[in-house]
Amino acid sequence: MDKEQRKNQLPADWKWERLGDIANYLNGRAFKPTEWELIGKPIIRIQNLNNPDAKYNYTRNEFEKKYEVKKGDLLFAWSASLGAYIWKGEDAWLNQHIFKVVPNEGVDKLYLYYLLEEIVHVLYTQAHGSGMVHVTKGKFEGTHIPLPSLSIQQAVVSKIEELFSELDKGIESLRAAQQQLKVYRQSILKWAFEGKLTNDRVEEGSVPNGWRKLSLKELTIVISDGDHQPPPKSKSGIPFITISNVDKHSNKINFSETFFVSNEYYETLKEHRKPAKGDILYTVTGSFGIPILIDYDKEFCFQRHIGLIRPKDSANQKWLYYVLQSPEIWDQAKATATGTAQKTVSLNSIRNFQVPFCSIEEQYRIVQAIESRLSVADKLEETITQSLQQAESLKQSILKKAFEGKLI
Repeated sequence: MDKEQRKNQLPADWKWERLGDIANYLNGRAFKPTEWELIGKPIIRIQNLNNPDAKYNYTRNEFEKKYEVKKGDLLFAWSASLGAYIWKGEDAWLNQHIFKVVPNEGVDKLYLYYLLEEIVHVLYTQAHGSGMVHVTKGKFEGTHIPLPSLSIQQAVVSKIEELFSELDKGIESLRAAQQQLKVYRQSILKWAFEGKLTNDRVEEGSVPNGWRKLSLKELTIVISDGDHQPPPKSKSGIPFITISNVDKHSNKINFSETFFVSNEYYETLKEHRKPAKGDILYTVTGSFGIPILIDYDKEFCFQRHIGLIRPKDSANQKWLYYVLQSPEIWDQAKATATGTAQKTVSLNSIRNFQVPFCSIEEQYRIVQAIESRLSVADKLEETITQSLQQAESLKQSILKKAFEGKLI
């Protein structure tokens, strides 16, 4: 439905206004890295809005009051991930690419918040850029929106929050179930490499008969990393992957957004820097500790922030892939990672990881035991994901009705 159709279907006492006529939009400040400190007021960047675990930069300096954010202020990220937020933290400074939205008299802040949530898909259609989208202030302010009287705005907000209340309880339960599944997956991997999935009786703190600890280098032909030189980019050729192409949730590589290097460059690489079927990649810098099993034939190469592990015949590739996901190996990676801003696990540390080793026959049984249990968890996860998507669709449907004047 276009804006004219929406306008014509509004209740008679609703108006059709522009976003620029109902509020002021104050862009955040371009803070410099030299102004960042470890203490002081937090600086709100976009990642702090859409990721509760994202770290803040701080500053003790004072700036113009227009950049100050108080609890309850309405914010809108207009670049990268577009979206509206009600700030719930302490007093802070606002970074660039985010508007502080100050509604005009007669405009309810929460009405505007839910309205921005409802029209964010429209704003995406007006955005520019490919890798990092952004909507210009002109197009943002020129966007037409429905606006009733203040009392009706407040009634709309009350109805939305009443309906969202039950939905949010359901969403919270589903997310709690997702967290429990994560714990269950880690428990399966822990038990697997304590020998508890393939042996009837294993004393706590001991390993089954015949098991021993070996260093990872004893189980591998080679442990290396990617080319240390910046690769010459090409418009086509061989995909070159970086850590940003690694999906940490699925332990897969997203080849859709890689850049390319020429076949000539690829051919100059040594064989231990060319991934092959059966190899395991392992991220070593930043988001370190993510193993990826290469179980397909495909020519590609990778940056130095990713390690390559090529198992010997005595180590089943899938078994080793699951070993590298286990809490025991993660603890070793975390303990040996160095650096502050971007932690790195050295290749030498990886070579010395202590791995619980058993016969190749038992390795196969462990893989089967893990996968039969994880497949059940995968089905549950899929059901939860679908339920969360349905809940999100229902929320969007409620917002759509609300701003068509059909909710009250």
